[in-house]
Amino acid sequence: MKAAHSIELMCRVLKVSRSGFYEWRHRSLPIKVEHGKLRDDIKRVFRDSRKTYGHRSVRDVLIKEGVRAGRKLILRLMTEMALVPGPWKDSPYSILKKASDPKVCNHLLQRNFSPSGPNLVWTSDITYIWTKKGWVYLAVVLDLYSRKVIGWSVSDKPDTTLVIAALSQALISRVYVRGRLMFHSDQGCQYTSGELCRFLRERDIIQSMSRRGQCWDNAPTESFFRTLKMETGLAKAHLPGPAEVELVLIDWIETWYNRIRRHTFIGYCCPAEYEARWAA
Repeated sequence: MKAAHSIELMCRVLKVSRSGFYEWRHRSLPIKVEHGKLRDDIKRVFRDSRKTYGHRSVRDVLIKEGVRAGRKLILRLMTEMALVPGPWKDSPYSILKKASDPKVCNHLLQRNFSPSGPNLVWTSDITYIWTKKGWVYLAVVLDLYSRKVIGWSVSDKPDTTLVIAALSQALISRVYVRGRLMFHSDQGCQYTSGELCRFLRERDIIQSMSRRGQCWDNAPTESFFRTLKMETGLAKAHLPGPAEVELVLIDWIETWYNRIRRHTFIGYCCPAEYEARWAA
């Protein structure tokens, strides 16, 4: 067509402007090139996230780097490149309609998982990790405001000492107002023990407990354990023993989760960044 007719004539017949035609012709190739660059950026962000970010988190990172791209475009490109986080599964927990109140203390938190600032509500729980030497137990303490892990401890015994070690680490690194800090957990024997109750009373920390059979009363901590095991592979790795588990946790909690990993609940920030914004 170009050899038989001039561009000016074809533009006039097709009722398009010459400037519009030339702009379109020069624009078509760079769009393809730009998509190729965008693919590389998406792959990099997905890889750096340890293959845990979905398209929304990837887009948030790219926007902060100055890369503008639509959410649907990023989703399409990630689908084409088979970049799928997970695998995530439906929660195995069910919500019970009736649950008895704790015997040691009341359920004061009442599923209010959005405190107004840090060091107002800390949550805690224990999880089991299988190794070649047997079970290893991890206790964590989260600041519910930022979801930051402020204390954790590993042991081969799931006793009260394990919980107090994690809580003591949190108390060393944080400053709280006596009588205003709430410590929430489930009704495990480690948390109902007289030793822990005295430990909390001596420091004027308010104790709260989930209702019996209601894991959703401590949902943020349960969710943290689920994320930890999925992203580290600890549920299937079967490491040699507690020392190796602790090395993995140091890397994942201190280097990755607290300082880099973005959390959807706190606006796609990492816990450290979210607390820094509050302080500012």
